[in-house]
Order: sequence, then structure tokens, then C-alpha cells
Amino acid sequence: MQTLGFLFFQRPNLRGFSLVELLACLAIMAVTAALAVPNWQRFQERSRVEATRDQLVNDLQSARLRAMQRGETLQLARLRDCTWVTSANNDWSCGWELRVKSSQTVLQTSQNSTPLQVTFTKSDPIDISQRGDLGTVGDRWVIKSRQIALNIANTLCLSSASRLRWQSGESCS
Repeated sequence: MQTLGFLFFQRPNLRGFSLVELLACLAIMAVTAALAVPNWQRFQERSRVEATRDQLVNDLQSARLRAMQRGETLQLARLRDCTWVTSANNDWSCGWELRVKSSQTVLQTSQNSTPLQVTFTKSDPIDISQRGDLGTVGDRWVIKSRQIALNIANTLCLSSASRLRWQSGESCS
């Protein structure tokens, strides 16, 4: 563009962020991420515990129904073939399988794919009678995170008339 014989260059509109603005945004994002990561880990671990609890409840209810339909005693026993299982006889961390008590024929297997700690009050497998009765009053499974700092646990309690209920924590009170 020419004005009165002089060349006049119009500076193009440059739009963007300065280095200071970019560093401020990065600092805000870093602080936000530092606050969000622990909560996200806790949320994920709680979801794993709840999913395992729900699987156990569903499998127990299904076992009751199958025992009544078949008219024979079934047995729910722990699996022992995973890397995170301990040598304790009440450790159900690998999962469980439903089988016919008399012939030991496996009807269903539920493997636990996450390294949670699952314990049962007894070291014996649980018998499901042909009437659908589960174990004895006071039997319970404790499902908890192996990350002690998170302190996440659910307990599945067996009450009278083989009713199942769950609650947060490690006891049936």
C-alpha cells in the first residue's frame, strides 16, 4: 500500500499465545492432573472391588437356582491357579468354580482377572443344598484392594435363610 509516496507495510494480525501464557496454562494443567490422579485411581479400584462383589453375588444366586433345578447338592470352591493367590486355605483371590458335589463335575468357572484380595471365613468349599441353602449364618467373603493405602473393602455376608447382603468395610455388623 502506498501513501504519499511512502511505502507503508501493514503488519499482519498475528494471533497466538505468548510463552508466558503457555507456561501458565501448562502449570494449571499439571496442578489439576496432580489432584485428579489419586481420585481416579481410587475410583478405578473401587469399581474393581464392586465388580468382583457383584460377580460373586450373581454366581451364588445362580448356584442356588441351579441346585434347586437339578435337585442335587452343588459346591462352590476356590480356584488356585493365579499369580496373586496366597497359600492360605481361605484365599479366593483367583476366583471360584461351581461343581456337582457328588461327581466333581465343573458347571461354571469365574476367574478373577484383577489382583484383589478375596477371603472366605472357612477353608472348606461352600455347599449349596438341593433346597438352595447356602452355608451357615455368619459366613462371609471380604473383597478388598491389595493397595493398603486406598483402604477399599466390601463384605458379602450370609444371614439367616441364606440371604446375601453386602456392606462397605471388612465386617458384617
